[in-house]
Amino acid sequence: MRVLITGVGAVAQEPRPAGDGADDAWFDPVPHLGRRGWKYFSPATRYLLAAGNEAIGRRHSDEALTGAASECFGVVAGTEYAIAGVHRRMYDTLRTEGVRGISPAEVPAFSMNTPASQLAISAGARAFSVTVTNPVTAGLEAVHLAATALRTGRADRVVAAATDQAPPGVEGLGHDAAAAVLLTADSTDSADSTDSAGGPVGGSAGGSCEGALALAEITGGVSRFVPVDADGRWNPVALALGARRIAALAAGVEGSESTTRPRLVVSAPASAHEFAVAVREAVGDALDTPGSDVRDRHTEVQEARHCAVSGLLELVTLAKSGESALVVSVSGSGRLTAIALGNASRPEFH
Repeated sequence: MRVLITGVGAVAQEPRPAGDGADDAWFDPVPHLGRRGWKYFSPATRYLLAAGNEAIGRRHSDEALTGAASECFGVVAGTEYAIAGVHRRMYDTLRTEGVRGISPAEVPAFSMNTPASQLAISAGARAFSVTVTNPVTAGLEAVHLAATALRTGRADRVVAAATDQAPPGVEGLGHDAAAAVLLTADSTDSADSTDSAGGPVGGSAGGSCEGALALAEITGGVSRFVPVDADGRWNPVALALGARRIAALAAGVEGSESTTRPRLVVSAPASAHEFAVAVREAVGDALDTPGSDVRDRHTEVQEARHCAVSGLLELVTLAKSGESALVVSVSGSGRLTAIALGNASRPEFH
């Protein structure tokens, strides 16, 4: 069974010069969500709805799925700071105005699960709604968890997404964004899934993805933790083991020629740059085995400027370009998550 990316969506705030004053207006909900129904949603929830709807290919006014298609449709979302601003505002309100200053309509935004739940409700995804919250890596962890759910038969389609709103008044945490990929299970044997001309793929489960175009394939994923030893250094055994697990993903990505080998893309916040370089070098060392290689193994570490959404934004860009890659997110706490992205030859479902 293959896991295919059949839709992508993203909204992202880009850095602006200090004192520009335009950051607050970077996202207009109306084109994405209509003129009503989102007033009491947090910014992170609005971002996620916009990116998720784009990935699914639905308009805000479309009816939610029902019946069998709804029961086989799930949502997994990653976030780091989605509710930090809400908590800060509620805390300040309670101190200055008391409980009467908080609107009952705003209270649901207190929960970290709210963005994913709102997307699941609006789209009619009733298989499951899950939120993961590890710093930086949560976006790629959402993809890993969603792919696992598809491979174990928990759903036929899953939106894997991430959304973040950096806490106001705190410098250096990143910029607001949301990204989403629609993952679809293809139970057809991959050896028989396309003809010699890269023709149609048959048999999407439940018939809910008819006519969908596959942008890329998720061929594998791994999530590891590297602890710090008593001497303050990253544990070398855990680092080497994690690197070997990541390197092993390269063998599952099609393309052995130098021009088609997957790229190695590593991203981390500036505070974790040193650890990210260590991860990149360890993966490079582990790739020195037959059948496992990548392009750009010594490429510069990309700065994760959009919190937990950063790795997923990289994945969306690569999927849209049709490029195979190993995409790795690294956090300063020692977590690392990798997703192997293969070229799906852009088959079409029927």
